[in-house]
Amino acid sequence: MKILTYKDIKDLNISADEYYQWTDEVLRNRDSYIMPTKTRIPMRESDYFNVMPCALPSENSVGLKVITRNEQRREEGSLNLDAQIYLYSYDKCELLAILDGNYITTIRTAAIAVHTFLNLIDEYETVAMVGLGNIGTKIGDILFEKTKNKKYTVKLYKYKGQEERFIERFKQYTNINFVICDTYDELMKDSDAVFSSVTFAEEDFCDASVYKEGCLVIPVHMRGFMGCDLTFDHIIASDMERIKNFKYYDQYKKLSSTDDVLFKGKTLKEKASDRVIVYNLGLSITDLYFASKIYHLANNKVEDLDITIYPEEKFYI
Repeated sequence: MKILTYKDIKDLNISADEYYQWTDEVLRNRDSYIMPTKTRIPMRESDYFNVMPCALPSENSVGLKVITRNEQRREEGSLNLDAQIYLYSYDKCELLAILDGNYITTIRTAAIAVHTFLNLIDEYETVAMVGLGNIGTKIGDILFEKTKNKKYTVKLYKYKGQEERFIERFKQYTNINFVICDTYDELMKDSDAVFSSVTFAEEDFCDASVYKEGCLVIPVHMRGFMGCDLTFDHIIASDMERIKNFKYYDQYKKLSSTDDVLFKGKTLKEKASDRVIVYNLGLSITDLYFASKIYHLANNKVEDLDITIYPEEKFYI
């Protein structure tokens, strides 16, 4: 059994193309995987313990993702949100690895956002980005590598110097013209697509009328776009059950699943001016798929731990 830390995974130097290909494969084959409803155990105040089992028989993988939230950890200077992925073989149910779920979640979240963008937009000249932390930066890693042969503008929201760090990190992409915006209206206006990785927003970033006709909005954390739910022409979601809990679910103009639009030919826009918002609600099968691929890549690079907890032969007490 292996323990794969953040550093172990990062040191594999997995390419943007590989992350993108994994995303496409798991989304295309989603119907062949098994994903029961997650189990949520509420704890004190906003704390919780969530368990998400799933199985990918074709990958010989079964396992679960565990996410915990604990505010006491934050008070002690640690992460209040933490995640691990437990990977087993499907054929023998052997525990193969425990992997850092925080890093894998960040990677697959970014990869899915970029996959959505590249598959649902035809033409673009200007892309807006708000929330330039870990997920926003990973979106940049994958998006800029996949679009390095196209010249376009990327507008960044000015916040605590994140925009300067972001520009410095990606300065090698000379095809991109970075523009810093002081207001959300300036950021969103005239943008063909919007990536938002903001984890918390008390209210909408701007009035829905600010968004350009024909734009595509991809909110990673579903914050700051409630007005768009009422006014945009098409709402797309990866989980048709979970989206029923959204405030304006019964008032959408049009609702479709990502599977139907990406792979089954459902029309994205009735007319070019239609505005679209896509809610990629995290699916644990993507985490397990990434974990399985990472485990095999690391197989000869990370040592096994002996955690045998039962003898080779049958025993009697």
